[in-house]
Amino acid sequence: MTMVFCDNSSLSALAEIGMLGILPRIVGPVRIPSAVAAEGCHPRAPEALRQAIADPPDWMVMVPDPECFLEETAALGAGESSAITLAWHARETSHLIIDERRGRAVAKALGLRVSGLLAILVEAGMAGEIDFEDSLSRLQLTGFRLSQALMDDARAAVERRPDT
Repeated sequence: MTMVFCDNSSLSALAEIGMLGILPRIVGPVRIPSAVAAEGCHPRAPEALRQAIADPPDWMVMVPDPECFLEETAALGAGESSAITLAWHARETSHLIIDERRGRAVAKALGLRVSGLLAILVEAGMAGEIDFEDSLSRLQLTGFRLSQALMDDARAAVERRPDT
């Protein structure tokens, strides 16, 4: 069984566009390290995320931070470091959802299976779970940074979805 760990940026962005509930439908239960939960409780975090962390739905599994972070994560924030370290400890079966460039680079260098928020939206769009274009438009309004090339590739993947 895949153990999915998630960093704060993807959770925050999904909360901002009202789509936190898409995560369990696409990846199943999601493990949220304590440091990520703390970031999600910050007063500037989206209200929907603060509420979800205060009273987690069944799919949101709160897990303690590791006793020490991997040395490779020293330049990252606590949430990223915790999520990467926990995913590394379960690396045979883990999947890490992380969007920050430096964090993704570290996770990939450690050989972790990594995806970002856009990949989750693509999967949901391909499965017919969401209106992909509407979701992408709402995501862009939040200031979430995506290159035009990434968005074009994502649109092409969703458009290739076989009709069901």
